[in-house]
Amino acid sequence: SALKSDEICPTMVNFPGLGTFGESEEAFWYSESSKALEFSNNITKSETMPDCVINPHPRFAALTANIRKRRGSKVEARPPRFFDLKTPKSASQYIQGLDAMAYGMGSCCLQVTFQARDAREARYMYDQLAALSPVMLALTAGSPIWRGVLADIDTRWDIIAASVDDRTPAERGILGDIDLDHVRDHRLAGQGIRHLPRSRYSSISHYTFDCSGDVFLKEDKEKLDLLQEHVKLLSDGPAPIDDGALRTLLQAGIDPALAMHISNLFTRDPLVVFRGRIQEINDATETDHFDNLQSTNWNTVRLKPPPFKTNATTSPGWRTEFRPMEIQLTDFENAAFAV
Repeated sequence: SALKSDEICPTMVNFPGLGTFGESEEAFWYSESSKALEFSNNITKSETMPDCVINPHPRFAALTANIRKRRGSKVEARPPRFFDLKTPKSASQYIQGLDAMAYGMGSCCLQVTFQARDAREARYMYDQLAALSPVMLALTAGSPIWRGVLADIDTRWDIIAASVDDRTPAERGILGDIDLDHVRDHRLAGQGIRHLPRSRYSSISHYTFDCSGDVFLKEDKEKLDLLQEHVKLLSDGPAPIDDGALRTLLQAGIDPALAMHISNLFTRDPLVVFRGRIQEINDATETDHFDNLQSTNWNTVRLKPPPFKTNATTSPGWRTEFRPMEIQLTDFENAAFAV
């Protein structure tokens, strides 16, 4: 009743004008309350996003700076522009200036974590939900405007993927004929030259279910072999692994499907570590180091093993986190998609 006949009330997961106030000092001072802030970009190095936008917790400033430093340049998201009847023909094909982590991570999403009975159920849910991810992303889409410009996309996913893309030029495969030995960095995972086809914010890389553990299929070897072959065919995407991590996992008795999944996580570097939580951590009793790495591998679905230091009655157990959906305007809509 509050809307006019030519008005709608859209769901937006991001502030559509975010970044437009950074184009000039005058534009930044858009309200009296913001005059207490400074347009500083020592962390982002962005031309459009001031540091004051970053969450004050030290993790987020560190993430913003470390992604840029590891990459060797500012991040850059370039959503295609939507051309309507009033768009100048001279306008760029792409929306420019999305050069900071906040453009992607400033978006709102709807994530659902499912409690599983055990690892087997969690892995089964992981694979099934991965197939649903693009469908649910499309159904909840609500990101058609970036920096005040209408885009020819309507979800946040590719923007976030670009906004946290810490891959080096060699890992992105854009160096051409340059000798990789000249850019090799032994401090980095894969020495900074292993080809990584996607950002660390992406769809899943491997399916995780182990068909050989099915008690019914064990009685039918022919069907089991056929099913395992299908699983291999479905996991044939470009997904690099860390050979050392894979070898360690297989030697410890981890099945190949889960070992491939975990070893893919280790192709990335941890982005943030806290003082007093590095050598002080006992990996035999605490999972902080793994959780640190896992929490910055942002995929459509996340497999979450139980943490240490909990007993059977207090442990959250195995969980599967479903991550692609975009936030909706009402609690009813969010509950509907969650259920």
